[in-house]
Formats: sequence, structure tokens, C-alpha cells
Amino acid sequence: MRHANPSLNILVTEDNPGDFVLLEESLRSTELGIGKIYHAALLSEALSILSTEPVHLVFLDLHLPDSSGIESYTSLSEAAQRIPVILLTGMTDTNTALQALLLGAQDYLIKGEFDGKLLARAIRYSIERKRNLENLRDSEERYRELFNNNPMPMWVFDAETFQFLEVNEAAVHHYGYTYEEFLGRTILSIRPREDAERLRREVATGLLSRDVLKKGVWKHLKKNGDVIFVEIASHNIEYMNRRAVLALANDVTEKIRLEKELHEQRILEQKQITEAVILAQERERTEIGKELHDNVNQILGATSLYINTAMTDDTMRQGLLERSIEFISNAINEIRKISKSLITPGIREIGLIESIEDIIEDVKLAGSMKIEFDKGGFPEESIDDRRKLTIFRIIQEQLNNIIKHAKASEVLIRLGLEGENIRLVVGDNGRGFDTTRHRKGVGITNIISRTELFNGQVDIRSSPGEGCTLTVDLPVAQAGDTMAP
Repeated sequence: MRHANPSLNILVTEDNPGDFVLLEESLRSTELGIGKIYHAALLSEALSILSTEPVHLVFLDLHLPDSSGIESYTSLSEAAQRIPVILLTGMTDTNTALQALLLGAQDYLIKGEFDGKLLARAIRYSIERKRNLENLRDSEERYRELFNNNPMPMWVFDAETFQFLEVNEAAVHHYGYTYEEFLGRTILSIRPREDAERLRREVATGLLSRDVLKKGVWKHLKKNGDVIFVEIASHNIEYMNRRAVLALANDVTEKIRLEKELHEQRILEQKQITEAVILAQERERTEIGKELHDNVNQILGATSLYINTAMTDDTMRQGLLERSIEFISNAINEIRKISKSLITPGIREIGLIESIEDIIEDVKLAGSMKIEFDKGGFPEESIDDRRKLTIFRIIQEQLNNIIKHAKASEVLIRLGLEGENIRLVVGDNGRGFDTTRHRKGVGITNIISRTELFNGQVDIRSSPGEGCTLTVDLPVAQAGDTMAP
């Protein structure tokens, strides 16, 4: 226990001079460090002293010329809110003294029935009780301030009846009910009816686990009928001698809406990627069909005709067979060409740069287009095979676009590193196109889809008559990156 103030100033409110002298002598005889002892014969005098002097303890006679009974204490306590008060009573006033104790007085002494030892003990205990009471009051005020001024809705409800016992300003503002309307309702009234049983189970389970903090997302109803999603953090407490639950609500409606939109956007993007892949497959099948029908099939048809004729015409047999061999060789080359465009290149075996150079040579042999390849010391060994394959397919796709649509005579391919990105640029001097118009082909869509699989970016700059520049930035692979192209 802490000791009383070593310099204790005491106010004695007593209209009987004899009783005051006896009390003063008893105070001076104690081991307490007594400072000044103020004397007031009237309640009004006591109030005046309290307003001007540093008083640490008050002795109060309940019967004064200008006040009597419990009224004496209630009038004095307003001016001595943080000062301990010990009542001085006669044998017949103990009931009034007990009533004053219930109102906040610290102790009472019966005149003529105490000595110095009992007096000192009463003073020490009264000061300690008052100090503890004030600390508790200060603590409650701080917690109440935190509760009321919290920017998030908070409330306390009875764990058995679900009645609201307390709500803060944020709850009143957010839900639209007045403070009085809240206290007249239960926690069930702001929940959808179908959640009532779940809430009862949660509260019952929480009570069994005592003061455990629980979290969860619930639907709530505002006064205007709006349905919101809130993340509730709740804690079991005792409030006004009741088992209660303290809850804090965080409105996550907007967060859930954005997450739903993001999820739907991802689904849409995945559908678009799937559609692009399907269209690319169908296009490739169509191209293969055309190549087989228009080239290989016609070559083999002519070869079959020559061989049949050679079998019946001895004079032309040698020439026809030689021509048939030539046609068969052409068919083999056409099939090899088709196969080469379809089979995944051996990136790991021959490398990306060599694979790109091979496809450039094939394009050059097929026409008169000039292609320049600037690899600028590209660190191929530090790039993973998945990104190498993606780069190769993008170049292959864009060269096909240029051949079919651009009518270009010159193409520049530049491959290098820009910061943390692999940068690929494919530019041509062809006829260009309006980038704002819808494109019927799937070539550019395939390039964009492949790039987005690695969270990359595609930039297309073109206009009619000004050629086209395709720029692709692919992030360099990070640790643990297992994304497949």
C-alpha cells in the first residue's frame, strides 16, 4: 500500500468547537505528515476553502447550521470530486453515513469512538480508495473516449437478449439509426433473417470460449434497407454486470465488389485468351488445309498422272518418271516447310538467336523482303526457355502479319534488355493501318495473349502509309516463376 501524502492538508467541516479541537489534536498525534488543517463551521465556508486552498482530505459533519443530512455530502461532493471525504457522525446518524458511502464517500467515523490509530488507518484507506476510484474512472473515461471517437462502428450488446447496450457515433452515422433507436433494438434487427440462427450459434460458441476474439464477414442492413458486407471483430466482456459482446464493424462492401469485378475481369480475359487460342488453331488448320490442297495435293496429283502415263507409254516413260521424281521432291519440301512452321523449335538445343535467324532466312527465300536483325549482345543464357519460345512465336506471328498484310520491303527486328524487361521491337516500312479500328485477324490478339501470360506489355504504333512498329516488354523471370506460355 502506498503511504499518504507526507504533507497532508486537511479540511475539517465541524460546527462544534470542542469536537474540532479534539479531532485536530488526534490528527497531530498520528504518525501521518499533517500539513495545514483548515476549519469550517458552515458548509458554505467549506466550499469557499475548497475553491481556494490545496486540500487533500475532508472531514465532514453531516449536521451543520446551513446544511443537514445527506444533502451536506451531496453539496460538498460536487466541489470535492477528486478529494476523499470521511464523514463525522453521531451514533444516530450511521444510516445516513451508509447512504453517503453508497453515493461515493470513502469512510465514516463516529464521534468519540475512535483513537489516533483508527483515525490514521481511516485516512490512509480513504486516500487509497479515492485514488483507486479516480484511476478507475480515468481509465473508463479513456476507454469511453476511444469507443465513442473510433472512426469505425462499434457497439456492445447483451449476450443473452442481443439487446444493444451501447453504440458509438460512427455506428449511428453509418447505419442511419439514432442513438435511442439503436438502444431500442437488438443486434438481430440489423441482420438478414436467415442469419439469425448462425448469429445465435456464434455468440453461444463465443461465450464458451470466454474472452476469445472472433472475426467474420456478415451481411448487415442499414436503416434505409441497403445491404452491406461488414467484417466483424468481437470480444466477450462484462458490461453493467451483464455478459456482453463488444463488436467492431469494418464495412468491406466496396472491397468485395472490387474483388468480384476483378475476378470477373480475369474470367473474361481468360475467355478472350482461350478464344484467341482456338481461333489461332482454326486458322492454322485452315492454312494447313490450303497448303495441302493447293500445293501438295496438286503436286501429288500431277505426279500420279505422270506415273500412270509412263506405265503405258514407253517412249515418254523416262521423261515422265524424271518429272515425277522432281514433283515428289517438291512435295517433300512443301511438307517439310509446313511441318517446320508447326513444330515447336528446338530452343534449348539450337538456341533462340539461331532459331530467329533460321526463320528470317526462310522468309527471305520466300520473297524479296530485306530483314535486319539487331540482337545487340542479348544475354540468351540468362533467359528461361518459356520466354524464349514466347519471343520466337511473337516474331514468327508478326513476320506472317507483315508478309500477308503490310507489303513491306524492309523489316527491323531488335532484341535486348531494358531494365528488368526483355524488349522486342519489330518494325516495318509497309502500308500500316489505323490502330483505332477493329482488326479482323487474330495475329495481334495472339501476340497480346502470349505477352499477358507473363504480365508483359504490348505497344503497337502504326498509321496508314507509315508502316508499323510492334514493341513487346516481357518481365525477366523471377524466382519461383513457373508460368507456361
